[in-house]
Amino acid sequence: MGQFVNSYLKFLRLLNSSPNLSLGKDLLKTALDTDDSSLQECISFINDNFQLLNEDADSVSLKEPLDLLDAENIYKRTEGSGRVLVLDSVDSTNTYMLKNAKTIAQGDAILAELQTAGRGRRGSKWHSGFGRQLTLSVCYSFDSFDCIRGLSLGIGVAVGSAISSLGFEDVSLKWPNDIYKSHKKIGGILIETIASGARVKAVIGVGLNVYADNFGSLSREYSALFESIQDNVSRNDLAVNIINNIKRTCSDFNNGQLDDYLEVFRLKDELKGRFIKVENEKGVFEGVADGIDKNGALLLSTDSGVISISSGHISQE
Repeated sequence: MGQFVNSYLKFLRLLNSSPNLSLGKDLLKTALDTDDSSLQECISFINDNFQLLNEDADSVSLKEPLDLLDAENIYKRTEGSGRVLVLDSVDSTNTYMLKNAKTIAQGDAILAELQTAGRGRRGSKWHSGFGRQLTLSVCYSFDSFDCIRGLSLGIGVAVGSAISSLGFEDVSLKWPNDIYKSHKKIGGILIETIASGARVKAVIGVGLNVYADNFGSLSREYSALFESIQDNVSRNDLAVNIINNIKRTCSDFNNGQLDDYLEVFRLKDELKGRFIKVENEKGVFEGVADGIDKNGALLLSTDSGVISISSGHISQE
């Protein structure tokens, strides 16, 4: 299906850059080097899956503009070393980086217009609609595993700061790796590591709901940053802010500078004061979330006292 996917994405880019978001079918057939049957198949596929098009006898148009990613635009504005690659479609940007770990270097960033099998912690799925989310992964090489202690919290602060720079004041962070706005989840973080000689190569994945979408059968309440495309901010802008913040954060953590990030996390703590249940390999623990300790572990106030939890799945009553 790869060639067909590339065809429909080229099709959408042509429409998105055309006057009035509309093109004649004959022109589209020429531009795509295709015939009537294949063009109609492409139109049907897009509308069956994404409901993006209006069609009449002679032309096709987009219902609304698409906020498409631009690798060159992002690359020119990112700081430090690293390449930028925008994929049309991928199962998971993290998986792509892990499969290509030998050729991925520090600072490289992978983004995707459509992510078909995004992953969260504990194997949960991350939904990605076409052009509605921002799904990206950044590679960074650390001196040792000690340097990545508490990193998911630091990356949460980095992503939250990038969002807040757009003017949002209601961004919070749920331990250990979720981004919230107005107490609804808008994003998540997944960090995976590979030993690289004496160093540690980390693949830092971020999934963020930029525009409102149909979140399918996901059971929790999700939200997005915006209801529709904005005139003054794009996914490219947000991607640049997030990638640059991630690189700065990783550099700080590699130099042992995590205290400021933990302090910001405490100020943005979504769970503080809430009764929660934490499940991990040691059992199930219930109590009131009481912040984080100096290492970024969750503090849970239970009937038998305050305990520290370094990992686990959280549910709220």
